[in-house]
Amino acid sequence: MKNLANFKTAVRSREYLIQAIFQMLFDNQVASKIIVQFKEEHKSKKVDFELFSNSLLSIEENIKNIESIISKLDIKDSSIELIDKSILCFAINEMLFGELDKPVVIDEALRLSKKFSSPDSYKFINVSLDKFLKSII
Repeated sequence: MKNLANFKTAVRSREYLIQAIFQMLFDNQVASKIIVQFKEEHKSKKVDFELFSNSLLSIEENIKNIESIISKLDIKDSSIELIDKSILCFAINEMLFGELDKPVVIDEALRLSKKFSSPDSYKFINVSLDKFLKSII
């Protein structure tokens, strides 16, 4: 795996973002409340709260579109783990509206799935994002 030490703040910010997306999907909470909560809980850590906030607000704004894309990938909502859905939401949103290159988004999504999800979920994430990329090219 690549040395991510130079990107520690961005990496941590995206890890918190996945947790926040999970919370938003699980509890149906509004992004602004989650942002306030995370800023308070993690104020002593180096976190890019601008990146975190912009991404979470973008996902909230585009969630219907993102869920439609996930559905078009033949992924049933009942068959996907919520953490995997959170990672897909992050990745799809980033590919459509973010600034990261698409290969970087996929690498980051795979890293996040290895950290937060089941041992083989990275394969599911990889196949799903590959399918999505092919659909938009």
